[in-house]
Amino acid sequence: MWLLIHLISFILLALVTLIGLTRHNKKQIVPWLMADRVLYILILISGGVLIFGAFKYAPVIMTIKGLLGLAVIALIEIAFARKQERKLSPILAWCLAIVIIVTACLGLWLVYGH
Repeated sequence: MWLLIHLISFILLALVTLIGLTRHNKKQIVPWLMADRVLYILILISGGVLIFGAFKYAPVIMTIKGLLGLAVIALIEIAFARKQERKLSPILAWCLAIVIIVTACLGLWLVYGH
């Protein structure tokens, strides 16, 4: 159950972030940022529960995955702040996309490939 919550929340986070960062009006950006923050809470809670169960099997990889997850949250917050200032650079957007993809791939590998 926690894994399903985690996966769905992460997929929704990626979609909500994409939609929010493509808005042009500041008033349209804020609701998507708030939705992202609600999803952070779900991801952090479900991720914490999952780490307790799997940490003993792959502690290094779980630590890396946790740090990447926190990096995703930090990069999303930075991207939204820059977007609200109208200064979102393509480099930041690509960096965010790459970190999200790497985090998702590592998470799926931990679940299905390890």
